[in-house]
Amino acid sequence: MTFGQANTEVERLAQRLLRGGVKPEMRCILWMENGLDYALIWLALSRIGAVSVPLNQAYRGPILTHQINDIRAEALITDSAHWVRIDELKNQIPDFPLIFDGGRDASFQISAGLIDLWRSDEVNSPEEGHTSLPDLTELPFPKASDCMSIFYTSGTTGPSKGVLYTHMQAWRTAESVAPYLTEDDVFYMTSPMCHVAMPHCMGAALIAGASVVVRKRFSSSAFWPDVRAYGVTATMMLGSVATFLNAASPQADDREHTLRKVLMVPVLKNASEFCERFGVAVMSWFNMTELSVPLHTRGFSAHPDGSCGLPLPGVSARVVDEYDREVARGKPGELVVRDVQPWTISPGYLNQPEATVSAWRNLWFHTGDICVQDAAGSFFFVDRLKDSIRRRGENISSHEVESQIQLHSSVMEAAVIGVAAHEGEQEVQAIVVLRPGAFLTIQELLDFLHPRLPSFCLPRYIAFSADLLPRTDTGKIRKNVLRTQFPKGQGDREDINYIVRK
Repeated sequence: MTFGQANTEVERLAQRLLRGGVKPEMRCILWMENGLDYALIWLALSRIGAVSVPLNQAYRGPILTHQINDIRAEALITDSAHWVRIDELKNQIPDFPLIFDGGRDASFQISAGLIDLWRSDEVNSPEEGHTSLPDLTELPFPKASDCMSIFYTSGTTGPSKGVLYTHMQAWRTAESVAPYLTEDDVFYMTSPMCHVAMPHCMGAALIAGASVVVRKRFSSSAFWPDVRAYGVTATMMLGSVATFLNAASPQADDREHTLRKVLMVPVLKNASEFCERFGVAVMSWFNMTELSVPLHTRGFSAHPDGSCGLPLPGVSARVVDEYDREVARGKPGELVVRDVQPWTISPGYLNQPEATVSAWRNLWFHTGDICVQDAAGSFFFVDRLKDSIRRRGENISSHEVESQIQLHSSVMEAAVIGVAAHEGEQEVQAIVVLRPGAFLTIQELLDFLHPRLPSFCLPRYIAFSADLLPRTDTGKIRKNVLRTQFPKGQGDREDINYIVRK
């Protein structure tokens, strides 16, 4: 599909949505399979000035019920596969005044009022109370300050919150990547479209005039064949994507491809080795749903230092203590940010004014992330504020312990949480997933970690999991789930009489 064809189709979809009853500022749930059609509908809703509410395609049951009830949307755009899970909720959620079929499935029939977005004929009945059909050409374009979407946060520490997301946030997020792409680039998108990866990836490619290849979801086995088949030059690797690719056995053709630019978060500890192995360069950043990439490494490097980069022009960033006082360089604290350009940070959380005020206290947005700023001004992620562990008077970064565990050749991924200690505070619990066919004992892993970690950081408990770690749609480990699964320590090193040398 060319840019001209895409623009024509977006305008056609916008007209059809408009004549089907969608209005500016109307909340419209977008819940269907990832793909080109999803992106076109998202753009059409944005053109109208409606508020798209993309929901995670994996949700069902209580989480889905919570979000639908929180939104109170007036329209639903879905497909037959996702409608089945909506239908399961029945009396638990309100009815949708408008329902659109976005999935091109001719067998999708739920009621006489279902509007098919892909049929060639138009919706011919005027909206109630009007004698003429609304026309897209009569609608002004939305303003930068208007709410474009409501994205639900990952909910790693509690029920997910709806983040109000402006058109300016989308533009600023896309603009952080677009200058580093060209018209000759082919961007491979496997990130979920139900989150800000949509403006980050798709938006950046649109601004740069680059081509986009969309796969419904990431597949490690399909990744390199796709790269070679489509001549992919750039991609985003969120969460464990880079880890999975790096876990594969080295091949003679690891560098025989067109991929050169990798957007990576988090940056692998051995990222330079990753770059050397696959012949790529890495760019990284710091972002949240509430923000629009305030920190950025500003370019691709074959030797990334693991930082989140520097503040973008107009952005102020600080590392502060629990009283919002700035701490010295090299000392960890919470990252807070603000921007001189308006509307680049979320106006707040849907139906949660207290959470909005708390996040914005003292006129700084509080990220909830622990960071360190080095002497050169770069920021380095340390841990989530609520994921840090307190053991016998020492503060432990779960992220730092995890990164050392993942250096072991037998480990695919690992998570570290705090569990209650008998004498008060916490002990360190590691949950480890091994590479296929690998074998590792608690003793061997502790011996590996002992020279790499301070003694107080060494895990008291190590549990090996046969299943991959639970993750959010953006690749973050769901540590709230792990805390429920491991309320008490499992795999105690004292059971094997392991001696910690100090």
